[in-house]
Amino acid sequence: MLSEPKKVVEDLPGISENEDSQRKSDVQENDNRIKSPANESKLEDDNMNLLERISDLKNVQETISKQYSDLEIKRLELEAQQKKLEESSEKFRGRTIELFGKIVDLKRAKKIITQQNEQLEIQKHEIEIQQSQLENTNQKFRDRTIELFGKMTDLKKAKKTISLQNEELEQQRKKLHELNASKDKFFSIIAHDLRNPIAGFLNLTEILSENFSSFSESESQEFINIMNQASKQLYNLLENLLQWSRSQTGSVPFEPKYIALKKIVDNTIDLLMMNIENKKIKIYIKIEEQCTVFADENMISTVIRNLVSNAIKFSNPEGSITIRTETKEKEVEVSIIDTGVGMKQEDKDKLFRIDLHHTTPGTSDEKGSGLGLILCKEFVEKNGGTIRVESDLNKGSAFKFTLPKLQ
Repeated sequence: MLSEPKKVVEDLPGISENEDSQRKSDVQENDNRIKSPANESKLEDDNMNLLERISDLKNVQETISKQYSDLEIKRLELEAQQKKLEESSEKFRGRTIELFGKIVDLKRAKKIITQQNEQLEIQKHEIEIQQSQLENTNQKFRDRTIELFGKMTDLKKAKKTISLQNEELEQQRKKLHELNASKDKFFSIIAHDLRNPIAGFLNLTEILSENFSSFSESESQEFINIMNQASKQLYNLLENLLQWSRSQTGSVPFEPKYIALKKIVDNTIDLLMMNIENKKIKIYIKIEEQCTVFADENMISTVIRNLVSNAIKFSNPEGSITIRTETKEKEVEVSIIDTGVGMKQEDKDKLFRIDLHHTTPGTSDEKGSGLGLILCKEFVEKNGGTIRVESDLNKGSAFKFTLPKLQ
């Protein structure tokens, strides 16, 4: 801390003891002079000078007091600064101690980290050894997997080969079954469906041959009509049999082209007109002249002939048959609808199947082989269409098939 300044003379600040003695001497001298009238004027001048000097001394005293006050202020400021320095020094010492503690902690942490790094290096070395062992194991596993994969591939190939062979065997079995069914159907038609009409036809010709002269003209005409009807049925059966046998051997020519359906329907009605007239059946044709499809003409003629014959067979006398078409976006649907006896669901399920010999006599006891519908299904599907039947017992039936409009 700063030392306190020495105390100055109270009466005349800043005057030394020698000056004080001199002053007293001067005063004494002045007193002596005062006593001399001659020196009064000079004494007054000296007094004035003395007063001026006293005034100057007071000014000096004020200046010294002010300087002392300034020094005191500076001392206080220095003390405040010293206090701040001491506080800063204390904080610095505290911060230094804190930093030293942290440095010690860092050294400890560094030592711990060094130890941990050493442990990690040891563990890393152990892991590398384990990894090397694992790589060896994995390599063996990969080699074994590749070996097993090769065996699995061979097994899959063998399984696929066996599966293909089984499929081929199944297809051959089905084909053999169909061939057997076709063979049975063929012999059934020959043995029964074809034999009976021929036998009936022979009987009629034999009766006419032996007794022709004894028959009246009307009786002879009736026999001739019966023979004509029987010959048409026999022809239709032979035609179906021929077409079907050719389809089984793949020798049916397939020549699709754009054909007019109404023309085929009109030709079919003309061919079957006698059968239609015998039952007094009404025919309604609802087909536009410009309705065309892309199909084989002979096959579609066979389909329509068989379906119309089937409708006539199961129509009651004075019934009706409607033949109509519905043009759709990519196909034409042909419907042949009769008002005949219809059929039960179990009978519908037996249609179009060669392996089920299903025939039903017509309303006038007409005979059939069931071959016509099977032929219809084959020919429709050959031309890229589908065939189905809608029927209710005693309410008639509707056979519907589709054909493509364009190539």
